[in-house]
Amino acid sequence: MWPSPRAAGNRVGGLWQREDVTAFDPIAWGARRPAGTVLHLDSAAAGRQSRATLEATAAHARLEAECGAYVAQAQVADVLTRLRADVGALFGVPAAGVAFVESASAALAALLDTWPLLPGAAIAVVAAEWGPNIETFERRGLRLVELATDGFGAIDVAALERRLATDPPALVHLTQTTSHRGLVQPVSAAAAACRAAGVPLWVDAAQAIGHVDTATGADAAYAPGRKWLAGPRGVGVLAVAADRWESLDVPRSAMLPSDLPPVGCLESQEAHVAGRIGLANAVREYLADGPAAIAARLDQVGRSTRERLADVPGWAVVGDPKAPGAITGIRPTAGQDVTSVRRQLLD
Repeated sequence: MWPSPRAAGNRVGGLWQREDVTAFDPIAWGARRPAGTVLHLDSAAAGRQSRATLEATAAHARLEAECGAYVAQAQVADVLTRLRADVGALFGVPAAGVAFVESASAALAALLDTWPLLPGAAIAVVAAEWGPNIETFERRGLRLVELATDGFGAIDVAALERRLATDPPALVHLTQTTSHRGLVQPVSAAAAACRAAGVPLWVDAAQAIGHVDTATGADAAYAPGRKWLAGPRGVGVLAVAADRWESLDVPRSAMLPSDLPPVGCLESQEAHVAGRIGLANAVREYLADGPAAIAARLDQVGRSTRERLADVPGWAVVGDPKAPGAITGIRPTAGQDVTSVRRQLLD
């Protein structure tokens, strides 16, 4: 049985109204997980899966051994259909606009393979863009242009509107929540500006999904399931807005159903289905806890962490200490080697 989602607040302009959130119980959240051997502070890399998520993944792997992988996949079609709808709701797109892939990088590659972009097209990014995304764009022969930001690295929406009116790029790409410091981009406002100008917006939601509201109105968004959703590794999601489906240049394999929606053709067919079943459980747990309540709790954790670290000798907090979300960046101020410090902490 899947848990039923609780009411978790209403969206206004793409943001959750915090006064409507339900209480989130972090003790109960922790109790659903195996006891940790370290103090785990790295959900930005991979969150800790619950016992139920681990069991869902393992149970499907056993089912594959018992009756065969393709028969097993057919038997869980309803679970995968529900996962597609759940992910679509998180991104604000119809279920038919969701594809399951292996990772965020696989999703970005699928977009670049099928989106109508000319060689040398201008891709607008901010200075805080995730480095591997920049490398991917450059390898594809695309031209990067930098957008104006405020003092903490958030995109200047007014400057974006002026840029879109005078010298529009082929595409705007934003990493909604950065992994190296507390920074959440105002993606909903940027999406509105881009849509008004007819310029597509792609969003890297790797650190955003399960962390902040990701139904932003972007034309495409993608993420792995292993971070703040606390799903298995090796499973990712790609979401594309309905009015962009027909413009995708997707390969139509004879092996696929003729009525498969365009975004479905981007889905990995030789897949870790057991991982997708695990992700389905993780997403239902997230919905049951309440996305708005979780976001509020993570905001609290982030502020508290930055406040406590502000006075630690030899380290400085990076970015806005009042930024939303839980991600906290610190930098050494006394010549410490960060890799060595991390190794010592793990030991």
